[in-house]
Amino acid sequence: MGWATCVWLLAVLQLSCAGYLLPGDVTPAHYDVRLIYDIDPHTNFSFFGVVDILLTANKNTPKIILHAQDFEITGDKVTVTSDSGPVTVTEVKLNDTYNFLTISLEKELEKNANYTLTIPFFGNLVKGLDGAYISSFINKKNQQTEYLVTTQFEAISARKAFPCFDEPLYKATFSLNVAHNKEYTAISNMPLATSSNENSLEQHWPWETIAKAFKKEKSAFVWDQFKQSVPMSTYLVAYVVSKFSYVESPQELSHTKFKIWARSDAVNQTAYAAQVGPKVLSYFEKWFNVSFPLPKQDMIAIPDFAAGAMENWGLITYRETALLYDNKESSFLNKERIAEVVAHELAHQWFGNLVTMKWWSDLWLNEGFATFVASVGVDAVEPSWRARLNYAIENTLSILSLDALESSHPVSVPLDDPKRISEIFDTISYRKGATVIRMMLMFLGEDVFRKALHNYLTKYSYSNAEQDDLWAELTEVNKQHGGLSRNVTVKEVMDTWTKQTGYPLLTVTRDYSDKSVTITQKRYLSLGTTRSTSSWWVPLSVLCEKEVGEPKQQVQWLADNEGVTQQHKFEHGSGPNEWVLFNYDMIAPYRVNYDEQNWKLLVSTLTSDKFTNTPVEGRVQLLSDAFALAWNNRLDYGTTLKLASYLQRETEYLPLFTGLSALSKIENVIKRSADYGAYQKFMRRLITKAYERAGGLSQKRIINGEDLDSVKMQTTTSAWACSMKVADCEENAMEMYKRWMETENPDENNPIPVDLRRTVYCVALRRGSVREWRFALARRRNSNVAAARDHLLFALACSRDVWILSQYLDWSVTEGSEIRRQDSASVIAAVTRSTIGYYIAKDFIYNRIEEIYDAFKGQDRRIGGIIKTLLKQFTTQKELDEFLAWQEKNTKYLSGSKIAVSQGIENARVNIDWVNKNQKLVVDKLREFSVDFEDDFRIKIKELSRGSSILLDVTIVMPFLLLLIK
Repeated sequence: MGWATCVWLLAVLQLSCAGYLLPGDVTPAHYDVRLIYDIDPHTNFSFFGVVDILLTANKNTPKIILHAQDFEITGDKVTVTSDSGPVTVTEVKLNDTYNFLTISLEKELEKNANYTLTIPFFGNLVKGLDGAYISSFINKKNQQTEYLVTTQFEAISARKAFPCFDEPLYKATFSLNVAHNKEYTAISNMPLATSSNENSLEQHWPWETIAKAFKKEKSAFVWDQFKQSVPMSTYLVAYVVSKFSYVESPQELSHTKFKIWARSDAVNQTAYAAQVGPKVLSYFEKWFNVSFPLPKQDMIAIPDFAAGAMENWGLITYRETALLYDNKESSFLNKERIAEVVAHELAHQWFGNLVTMKWWSDLWLNEGFATFVASVGVDAVEPSWRARLNYAIENTLSILSLDALESSHPVSVPLDDPKRISEIFDTISYRKGATVIRMMLMFLGEDVFRKALHNYLTKYSYSNAEQDDLWAELTEVNKQHGGLSRNVTVKEVMDTWTKQTGYPLLTVTRDYSDKSVTITQKRYLSLGTTRSTSSWWVPLSVLCEKEVGEPKQQVQWLADNEGVTQQHKFEHGSGPNEWVLFNYDMIAPYRVNYDEQNWKLLVSTLTSDKFTNTPVEGRVQLLSDAFALAWNNRLDYGTTLKLASYLQRETEYLPLFTGLSALSKIENVIKRSADYGAYQKFMRRLITKAYERAGGLSQKRIINGEDLDSVKMQTTTSAWACSMKVADCEENAMEMYKRWMETENPDENNPIPVDLRRTVYCVALRRGSVREWRFALARRRNSNVAAARDHLLFALACSRDVWILSQYLDWSVTEGSEIRRQDSASVIAAVTRSTIGYYIAKDFIYNRIEEIYDAFKGQDRRIGGIIKTLLKQFTTQKELDEFLAWQEKNTKYLSGSKIAVSQGIENARVNIDWVNKNQKLVVDKLREFSVDFEDDFRIKIKELSRGSSILLDVTIVMPFLLLLIK
């Protein structure tokens, strides 16, 4: 028995004690899968299949247990054979709880012997979003409905396509033979080997049997045999049978053959993906120093697709918005999204496909790495976008909110039920995973990090690993370069970040007489409770005011036993009138609170002309921390809002985005209250300068369309300005929309700048009537560009007409309506977030949960997202009590969404607590700061007129008067 086999068996023994996992008595080595599909609604999308699985017995056992779901198996057709002859099958039984297919045998399989298990099966495909399923679309050229077969097997849906050992640990090679009508084309993980007119299933499903279901001649079908795959997990198997077209990428971009597939009437939207895909793949080969092992890489846009994309080895499937780009109809943000998703999926070809986690508890090894490495790939092919920095900050900000809940979960999360797997495809696994990986790279250095990754990927190629395996490789290479300070290992540091929920709050108190600080650490929680005893190894990046512009200092460490029961002392280089800034480069996800004097020094700098002395990441960190700490009364709102006032002059997108996102949290809890006017007034004063500086809507064009951050600045400030009723913003939006409505052939000629459309559409539908709404609906129906349809999808939820929103929600659960099933959750969430829509959506969710549940057909993550969005809007105990009573009566519909629901309930409690403790105080402060803004202008006018008895020139006074009137 080889070393690799011993390791595999040990892993099986460690996992198989759990009753929801396969026992590991047998191991699959190879699958020969033969399938035939009739893509015809008149025969109910019938299919037949046979799978031959080459097995090795790991022990003497009288049964074989694997997975199967949603198709029929005729027990007397199942056979088991060995070199010495057949083994009699006595019973074939399917257990629906964990989809176990148990095949009982007359005599035991012998340890280390090889066997072939053959299972014929048949069934009907359905319009779904997982397993092997039917997707459809309207061909724009002939207005006919076309169908295709596609797959989505992650996490546990390969069992819905063919019997298999559907756990990531059971890697095997696959030979697929997919038969279909000759009008269609089949693609799979590997290149096509041969095509034949002979029925490859004849021995088990004679054509006479197939013809009874298909009602077609054998000559109408072709059998496509694909080359044998490399060893891989079942969730990475994929195939698509369609009438799609493709473009091929320029050969000079990659030695791997790239094809980008799409609907024939959308294939002209594949040009950008055809460029960015091979460029990123070639860069990753260099960055990992590991070659891509397959001869080809297909990427295909699927009309009905639940996720953004899926990394199937050699055949990556995408939602159309994540792959297709149209120069006229797709925004710059759509382009960025495509690059990011393509890079994410290609990163998976190494992290996830080549080396796979042993069990879904370590999903983050797949998703966290792909999320982080995507930023590396995009940064390489689109360097002006600053993707490494932008994605890092966006990832960190997103987790700081979610991970401050007690109901969050560790990055590496124990799973006791396969039905819970879908719940951890969330912000923690993706974005916190990416954030702590970036943290590692920063404290180890990129050379050490990449060398260790190369060793890890090489050592565990075509195998499985867990996080400790990665820690060992990183520690080993790091030791060769001197190791970490304080002799801490990578495992010691990282276990505190991946095995614990949450992150720390550092409380920093300076001694202004001796240049020292004392530091304490405690888990940060939104509700401010202190029950947690967690502690972390925290990398400390510290910037002193006098060190701005100097080389970066070496990372210091706060150990997991320091600053816990007593304060930990730390030296720094700032004088008593100079600030100290921790985590200025956002090396790790933690918050920092300072003593009052240090906050004053930081605020003083930010509100002066020297605000750029603090790095962009430092300004982001300060804004995020200040608003979070004020939220639960650890910092006064006076300090926080004074800090935020500097945003009037901020010219960088990331800090402005951070400040506005923090302020939107306040908006969320007061937008349905009488105090919302005070909030809007404050925000108008805060945003107007940035809005005008960025270009706004008045010029009816994008000011700097080649600069991504500039586009983001203009689109973000425009959306906020219109929402906060900044003068002329909505009027300009309405004017642009009206011009579009009056344009000849509006489907081809849209005068609204593409990057401003989402804002303009929403304003027009919010302020307009059913006429504007129906115009948008018609444009969405006629559009052939997924990105354009997406912008209109969200805009349609902006209406303030109750009956329109009710109809829109009804469509989300109605088969064959204007809303595709992949978009249903987005529609419900969008309506729920709107001020008027909230009340309608709440009743819709409460009264029609059974229909919502049935509509998603096991997509529990979508239901969890809807419920979480609803709960996030709650601001009163009455609302929460009503939900809890409803939840108790509807637990069966929420059983697969436990994490999301518990997080939603905690979010509601956080909101309610804030309203009770802080709303009056904060609204008073908002009014106070609004007056301060006005006074700034009045003071300027007085200064100009002081000592003069004549009237001021109208050209001087009028701009200030207009600002006061707004």
